[in-house]
Amino acid sequence: MSEPLITTVIPAYRRPAMLRRAICSVLTQSFPHFRICVYDDASGDETASVVRELQKTDSRLEYVCRPRNVGYLVNFVDASSRITTPFFSFLSDDDVMLPGFFKVAIEGFNRYPEAALSILTSIRMSATGLTFDAPLLHWPEGLLPAPDGMLSILRHGNPDLASLLIRRDVWEQLGGWDPEIGPCFDVDFELRASSRFPVVVSKQPGGVLLVHRGSNEAKSCLEWVWPALPRMASKLVQDESIPAEARQEGAAILTGMLKKGLITRGVMRSIAAGRWDDAEKASRLFLDECNWSSASNLICPARRIGQKLPGIGILLRTLFATRAYLRAVGNLDLQWRFRAYAKLLRTSCLEDLQPEA
Repeated sequence: MSEPLITTVIPAYRRPAMLRRAICSVLTQSFPHFRICVYDDASGDETASVVRELQKTDSRLEYVCRPRNVGYLVNFVDASSRITTPFFSFLSDDDVMLPGFFKVAIEGFNRYPEAALSILTSIRMSATGLTFDAPLLHWPEGLLPAPDGMLSILRHGNPDLASLLIRRDVWEQLGGWDPEIGPCFDVDFELRASSRFPVVVSKQPGGVLLVHRGSNEAKSCLEWVWPALPRMASKLVQDESIPAEARQEGAAILTGMLKKGLITRGVMRSIAAGRWDDAEKASRLFLDECNWSSASNLICPARRIGQKLPGIGILLRTLFATRAYLRAVGNLDLQWRFRAYAKLLRTSCLEDLQPEA
């Protein structure tokens, strides 16, 4: 049997039914030269038995169980340090790799050996098969020289790990993930890689990313914004290998994302989740970033108002869910284009999923 070219890492977090689906979506790939490494973060459930059962039919599946829970980010970083194959990918245990992903991604590297990343379209869907977004549809296709890939991420949205194949030597050259970034560590790496190296893009669907409350429930809403976005902006501005015009545009986009994110994720989503300290911190950060002292009378009492009106969290969660639903339903082109994948999700094991709040 040939040595594997690709390692797919699947971190497992107490979702054995969905983990089975994720593993099977990799095992059915037509490109055969891969291995799967499941890293169980001490889930203490049926995860081990699910993996052992599948190992009986396919020796390419490996299993590592942490002796104790180390957390989402540490599990990712440690798993990455153990990869030895020339290429690798990550697949969350609730996501799905679509048929042909490895084949198309490797063909992209064969066609453009200078590329650091081979990127396919990822489809962001609800558990019921409602398509929210597919950012790569707005990108140019083919080989994107640096820093065009970085600018595409900032202008149109980042590719998800479910449809991204990474060249390991580039990953090592860039120092891998930056744990200081927090939950956005994958976006940070994608920006760094595509700002210095070419990337190859195919608009063929490569993966489905499930959007649901359980996917983010363990993470602070504020962590998606602060200090992630200022740190990414600082790296971009200081990297003199990037043309000055691209740095200027990138920094401006990240600054806009920071201001918007502090209000939507930092304040409003923190209130919706009952994270009052985060909401208050985000409101003060927003005022500092914008120098908008006239808004302090409106924003700073967020914690006090929210605690006096306990129903406001439910109201905000309902508003967020309704807004996302209406946006998705309004985009009939996406619903029609990806209807086959929606059917796949509706007929899979989704008992553990809850609607996104």
